[in-house]
Amino acid sequence: MGSRRDCTWILGLPGFRVQMIEGEEGRSDGRVRVRVERQGRRYPCSGCGQRTSRVRSAKERTWDDLPWAAHPVTLVYRQRRVVCRRCGVRTERIEFADAKARVTRRLRQQIGVDCQSMPTSHAAVRHGVSWGKARRAEKAVLAEWDRTRPKRQPRHIGLDEIQRGKGQRFWTVLSDVVHGEVMGLRQDRTEAAAAALLTEELTGRQRAAITAVCTDMHRPYLNAVGAVLRHAEVVFDKFHVLQHASAALDDVRRQEFFRAGAVMREHGRGKRWLLLRRWKTVRGSKRVELQTLFAANRRLFKAYVLREQLDRLWTYKTRPGVLNFVLGWIRALRWQRLPEMERLGDFLFRHIEGIAAYCDHPVRFGVVESINTTIKAVLRRARGMRDEQMLLLKLKWVTAHPIRSARDLARFLSPQGLYSNR
Repeated sequence: MGSRRDCTWILGLPGFRVQMIEGEEGRSDGRVRVRVERQGRRYPCSGCGQRTSRVRSAKERTWDDLPWAAHPVTLVYRQRRVVCRRCGVRTERIEFADAKARVTRRLRQQIGVDCQSMPTSHAAVRHGVSWGKARRAEKAVLAEWDRTRPKRQPRHIGLDEIQRGKGQRFWTVLSDVVHGEVMGLRQDRTEAAAAALLTEELTGRQRAAITAVCTDMHRPYLNAVGAVLRHAEVVFDKFHVLQHASAALDDVRRQEFFRAGAVMREHGRGKRWLLLRRWKTVRGSKRVELQTLFAANRRLFKAYVLREQLDRLWTYKTRPGVLNFVLGWIRALRWQRLPEMERLGDFLFRHIEGIAAYCDHPVRFGVVESINTTIKAVLRRARGMRDEQMLLLKLKWVTAHPIRSARDLARFLSPQGLYSNR
């Protein structure tokens, strides 16, 4: 065994020195107990941080630390109760660990980072701690990272819903559309939940910087945005607009299936999902099947073409251009005998302001749906999560990607605080 000076250097805890090292004889992977002592005779108060030499009592405490080779390490230190002039009798502050913690801060950071790439139970086994201790370490690391990283001021945000579990259980998700990150999560999809999410998860500066909110046509969301973000414009999500168009096309298919009778039963049976696909994604024999179906039923062909034309809505650069296109699209329905598409035209005209707002605020539509997919993947991997705060922290970590290089990883595993790489 090297000298105590060398062991102090290996331990790497500023302000502390190694007094004694105890190990299990005859075992190559036995636990090592390292007794440490503070350098100097003045001890910092846990309340104000002021150092004092007045000690009321002392008691040994242990902390699990990073292993040395194959040996698990336990730090042993006599923690004092000091008499502070400002705070009275307080416990001594320990720089290498948090209050009431049973692991050192650097081991906690290592466990927290490992939990992001493996199950919590695997990380607990790897570091020789219990599942609960690993989960608490992970939550502490994520909370500290979220607290210390800089707060962005996004221009565009997303407000969408996601189904959680079975039945009509929904969560409202607030996301940063510019950077593709989750900003907040709240149970239910009511106006009160959306308003609370916009008020509590966003600071005053962040709310002032928002110019556009990407959402669907859910009326409670629109009311909440109008009440909290009065200067921001609502941009309707392209996915939801085309979803209404696909629903109208499916209604036409259903009506034609019963009206045409034998002809549709011969050519249209089993073609529902094929009919809902966009023409440019259909290849080979599937395109031939669609052409045969359209040749047998011209009304279904007209409805399909009208649905495909709506994709041009988001290619216009001016609001009058969007309005002229919608009016022309509605006029094209004259004498077509397609009441389902006429109702869709009325729906588009009622929401023309939110659709045309894309000309001034080109929001990234795909980000909102990709975040919903990420949330479902996290929930599926975790097999459900009851802690809402923990779920929100994990979603922020997954969507922010704070570790993208070896330099970022070294920054997280250093004794200093946690910071974002952005």
